[in-house]
This record gives sequence, C-alpha cells and structure tokens, in this order.
Amino acid sequence: MIDCRFIYQTKLSKPLNFLLFLSILLQSFLSSIQGEPDRKVIQKPNTAPLNPSDSMKLINLPKGFSLELVASEPQISEPVALTWDGNGRMYVVEMRGYMQSMDGTGAKDPVGRISLLEDTDGDGNFDKHSVFLDRLVEPRAVLYVGNGLLVGEPSDLWYCRDTDNDGKSDTKDKVYDKFSLRESNVEHKANGLILGIDNWVYVSQHGRRYQFQGGKFRHEKVPRVGQWGLARNDEGRFLFSTNSIPAMGFFISPEYLVSGRNKGPEKLITGAVLKVGKYNEVWPAMTTADLQSGVGASRSSDGTLRSFTSACGQSFFRGDRLGEDVNGDYFVCEPVGRLVRRSKVKYLDSGHLELSNLYENSIGEFITSSDGNFRPVNTYTGPDGCLYVVDMYRGVIQEKSFMTPYLKQEILKSKYDKNIGRGRIYRVTRDGFSPGEKPNLLDADPERLVASLKHPNGWWRDMAQSIIVNRRLVKLVPFLEKIVMSDPDPLARLHALWTLRGLSRLENEVALAALKDADERVVSASLRTINWSPSEYSYIETFIDEASSIVIAHIILAVGQNKSQESKGLILKCISRFPMNERVLRSVLAVTSREHLKSYRSEIISNPVFQGDTKTKKADEWLKRWDKFVLNE
Repeated sequence: MIDCRFIYQTKLSKPLNFLLFLSILLQSFLSSIQGEPDRKVIQKPNTAPLNPSDSMKLINLPKGFSLELVASEPQISEPVALTWDGNGRMYVVEMRGYMQSMDGTGAKDPVGRISLLEDTDGDGNFDKHSVFLDRLVEPRAVLYVGNGLLVGEPSDLWYCRDTDNDGKSDTKDKVYDKFSLRESNVEHKANGLILGIDNWVYVSQHGRRYQFQGGKFRHEKVPRVGQWGLARNDEGRFLFSTNSIPAMGFFISPEYLVSGRNKGPEKLITGAVLKVGKYNEVWPAMTTADLQSGVGASRSSDGTLRSFTSACGQSFFRGDRLGEDVNGDYFVCEPVGRLVRRSKVKYLDSGHLELSNLYENSIGEFITSSDGNFRPVNTYTGPDGCLYVVDMYRGVIQEKSFMTPYLKQEILKSKYDKNIGRGRIYRVTRDGFSPGEKPNLLDADPERLVASLKHPNGWWRDMAQSIIVNRRLVKLVPFLEKIVMSDPDPLARLHALWTLRGLSRLENEVALAALKDADERVVSASLRTINWSPSEYSYIETFIDEASSIVIAHIILAVGQNKSQESKGLILKCISRFPMNERVLRSVLAVTSREHLKSYRSEIISNPVFQGDTKTKKADEWLKRWDKFVLNE
C-alpha cells in the first residue's frame, strides 16, 4: 500500500504533490516486481539506552561472524575515530561536545579528548585507560605517524607526542592552521586521516596532503574529496564518500592530482566506481522514523530507510583473521540506518571498481541492529587482523543546522535526545579464526621490521613501512632491494619498493627491474616511484605491446611528466593500444595540454586500428568519446 503521509506533511503545491505521488507509486511498483531481501524488520525497535551486553543482543551479523566488546563508557564517550601505534596501543577520538542537547549548546566547549587504551596482558582486551590529550574542541581525526599523533581539531592540525612515555601528550605542535574553518558546520570539516602506500597522509574533505620528513611535516595542495572518511586498498587506491553516495574513487594515482600537475581534477576523480544491483539502497533491521527528510525517505512497505543518507567511516578490510573471502572487501557505515555494509570489490580492466552488496538478496546487510541508539561511524582493520567498528551509541546523529521540524518531533517522541555520553568499540571475529598476536614494532629490531613487510595483515605492512621510512633506516636498503628483486610475495615487493622510495634510496636499476614483475601492481608502482627520463623510454617502450590497460595508463602518467617529443610519441603508442579504455583516456587528460590533445585526435584516428570499412563504426564511437570526454566539446 502506498504511504502518502509525506505528501501531506510537506504541503507542496497540487502539481508537485501529484508528481511526488506518481514517483512513490512507481517506486513501490518496481520494488514489488524486483523483490526485496529476505530479512526481518522490527517495527517497534528499542529506543532506550542499553548497556553494551544488552545492545549487542540486538545486533545482527551473518552466520559465522561474532561481535566482541573492546571498549565502552565510562572509559570512553562519543567516539568517532581511532588509530593504533606500533605496539598496538589504541588512541580514540572522543567528540564529547557533539549535540549534547537539541539546540547543540556547548558544541564549541573544550571537552573533547583522545583516550589511550592498552592491552597490558595480551589477551585482546583493552584493560588500561588514560587520557592522552584533552581540552579539544570538536576533534574528529587521528593517525599515528613517526613517533606521535596527528590530531585534527579545526581549525588546526596538530602533531602531539608523549616524550616521557607516561601515556600523556607532552607536546602539541601546529602542522597546519587551516585544517578546517572552526565555525563551519561539523559535517563539513576535514577528517579521516589515512596513510597512503606512497608515504603521504591523505585527508577527507580537505585540499592538502602531508608527509613526515626529518621530524617535520611538509604539505601540498591536492583536490578536495569526500565527506566522512577515506579507504585505501593494498595497492594504494582510494575510495571516499558523501552522505548519499557510499563510494567514489580515483582513476588517477594521487601524486598526479597535485595542483598544477594536471588538467581539471574534477574530471579525473569522478566515475571510477560502478555499482551492481540496488547498491545505493540500504536494508535496516528496524523502522527508521528519525529521518531528516521525513517518511518520504523510507520504504512504504516497512518504514525502513531506503537509501544511504549518512555514508561514512569506510575502509578496505586488509586483515588476515576473518577469512580469505573477506580480505579486500569494502566496508562503509550508515549510522541513520544503524548498519554496516560489506561490499565485494571487482577491479575492471577499464580502471573502474565494481561494488556489489554481498547480502542484497538475503539478509540485506553485514551488520544491522534493532537498537535505535546503535550508530556505527567508522571501521578499521586492526593489528590483530580483525575488523573494528566504532559505535558512537547515541540517540541524535544530526547536527543542529540540519534539524528539521519532522526529525525533531521524532527524536523527542523516542527520547533519543536523552542518550548522550556513551559509546562503544567492537571487534568483529569469525568462527574458526583467532585474533592475531599483539604487535611490538616500536621496539622491534630492523630485521623484524623488514620481515613485517611480508605480514599477511596489511596493518602490519603499513606500520613497518612507516617506521622504517620515518626512522630513516637506510641500512636496510640492501634487504629491501632483495625483496623487490626476488621475494615471492607481491605485496612484500610492493611495500619494499615504496619503502625504498620513502627513504629516497630507490635506484633506477631496481625500478627498471621491477618493470618486469609478474604482478601489475608492482609494475604500476615502479612507474609511479621514479621520475623517468627520455633516455629510459626505449626500455619502457618494450613493455607496451604486452602490457595491460592498467600498466599502459601508468606509463602515460609516468612519461607525461616530461613534455618532450619522445614523451608524446610514447603516449601516442599507448593510446593506440587501448583507445577506448576510460582509465587510459583519463591518464592522457591528466598529463597532456589541450594543444596536444587536439593533435592526438588527428594522429590516432589515422592509426590502422581504425582503418577499413569494418572499423569505421569503432572509429566514430572513439571520436565521439574523445571529443565529449577529453576535449569537452
């Protein structure tokens, strides 16, 4: 039956009311044809705050997966983000001033903090709590780098260190004073600090990237992307999101998007994600009354939230303790829907990432809850190889600026405004697997750090690389070169290559040797890590005829940094290999002037690949694509 309440409540004009009615009618009809997942929806969900054990009883996971409580109030409250140091100590950002009342009173009070949680006996439970840093205003991001924490507290980005090992920050040095405008809306401020495989720190909703060198940070301008959080896979590709779009991504490697090095980054960072089925729809386990835009955002059939409205906290799972079938999956939170989505990721030759909801036709989502206070806002791969979920566990999840009369009414009706000052962190485990060992990388000898570059858990590989680079352990160069040249693990070779680059010790002959690697991720990285000169183009050219479209795209980006005639000739040959490939086309756009783009058009169309009557249609299609996308005509 069609639910027309929203039409009445919005008080639109009659023509718009009628159009809206038709839209809802069509959507209902399509849903009835296509069907919905076989799932249970609780019509009267819990709205009162529960203790952690009772709340966990209302959280649903697929068969074989379990949830363990890692931390909760009173040790922490209002958690939004976390990070670990090299010894597995957890640092939790607590945005304790967020919406403590319906009018947001006290949001700018210095009550935020970062808690330090430690597992002192190695049993997986964080049994020791202390406050690492307090008196913060709306903190929202944290990352362990070097021997301290990067902390995002608009309008500043700080670097904080514990110099006497007492668990408290002794220093607070300003890295950048325009991290975000302090007075702007809480939903529009930088967040989501994440370390790229290229040794740079990236940020969501912020136009700069940062690198730690010699005990200090340098930064440079990059395109501003995302809204809440960033995700990075093994090879270094990023996905980001906005409220209603759970995944967007780059076609182009980040270093080629630095301001002044490309043409129109907006074209380069959109469209890289393809979604299968009803990917933008979500499948909560409870009716969703507290919707900013009213019941029109919910399904008429069961009252659940219909589509993403607050996508955030995404991550690629890169751990080794949930099974090989989970490794590489993409997770994203939806706090309004009280759920966490798990997506399978397929990498297409075109450069697209194709995402599908694994549970779309069954239970709906990976994690759901019928506790109205369950508010997942972030996900992480932990040092123990498990998935971690940050649950802000609160009633109100909408900032005051966007509080509609309808939403306020529903919040007060359910008394959600009374639930403040709580928060939980969970660990997702799987039957048949046990959490991995506690790390001790801050105290490890150099050989142990090198060995950790081969660890099956991506967290270990990232941390080992970061420590080697930041401590400038150049004595490890021979060992790293050996890994690049002969280690059987491609991910170890990949990290060793980037570690050498971070140490500024990557020799051209090592990078040239990596061009012969059997894994295209390593080949692509070798093209990214060196500033190739025209004298080496002849060697690179020998790989073009057999290279994949992904490698071809990286060749274009690499040689395109040099504006020589040799570079132009090599790019033309690359285009001829994959003239219709979107990643190849975007790579050309990233490194080529408009004048050269026009000349490529005439030269490419005369290529034999387009000649002959049977190929005329292909040539016409290519011309249309080139003119529309590349030349913007």
